[in-house]
Amino acid sequence: MEFKEDGSTVPAVERALDILELLESDGAPLTMTAIAESLGLPRASVHRLLATLTARGYVTRDGDPYRTYRPGTRWAALGARAAARMDIPRIAGPLLERLAAETGEGCQLSVRVDRQAVCLLRVPSPIHPEITLTGGAGHSFPLHATAIGKALLAFAPESVRTAYSQGPLPPQTARTLTDPAALCAELETIRHQGFALDDEEYKPGLCAFAAPVFGGGAVVVAAIALPFLKAAAPSQDYCAAVVRTAGEISALTGAGVKGTFETS
Repeated sequence: MEFKEDGSTVPAVERALDILELLESDGAPLTMTAIAESLGLPRASVHRLLATLTARGYVTRDGDPYRTYRPGTRWAALGARAAARMDIPRIAGPLLERLAAETGEGCQLSVRVDRQAVCLLRVPSPIHPEITLTGGAGHSFPLHATAIGKALLAFAPESVRTAYSQGPLPPQTARTLTDPAALCAELETIRHQGFALDDEEYKPGLCAFAAPVFGGGAVVVAAIALPFLKAAAPSQDYCAAVVRTAGEISALTGAGVKGTFETS
């Protein structure tokens, strides 16, 4: 195929990107037939494109017997690297440092990549900087088992929430939400109150508050979290501080979305 540098596009590349964008936006795994019908493409062309994308790791086959497709790990990795270059860590950094100073606890900023929350920035505790309750930048967490993951998932599109709840929900501790109905109910509560809580669902003895960060168009683009040891029993003032900080970061990204805090 000849590539022209005169501003014209390459049809095969456009079609491949159309497939990736469809899989990402829809949330739920799709069959080859559904992809072809949604994009108005011949099944034979979609079959060849999917075979190439699967071989390169941008798409993975799912279902039984592997009749559906969803974004693959290669696509997720590229998304994580792209997100790391965004301005959100730079914008959030000073506000997270202030949050850490106010509470004495470390805090972090993460984005959603497929079924994981990927940490972009961690600010250590000013009191115990050598202690890390969770992983640093680049570390990933399951969405359903962490406060920051649930905050990201709760405000994601409905199709993403539904697809995630129907997928595997492996337990991390005895308190992890592994029932789809229970997870969906928890996500609705989070959407109502504006923050998420991890009550020893990821690691025994570890809890966290988290709140979403919104970008333009009120789309969730990240979340921040304040992990703490359950034995420390922080006050609800910590939760209010997390929600306030997330709202301030959202305002700086142009979202103009204020966080809410409800104790009821």
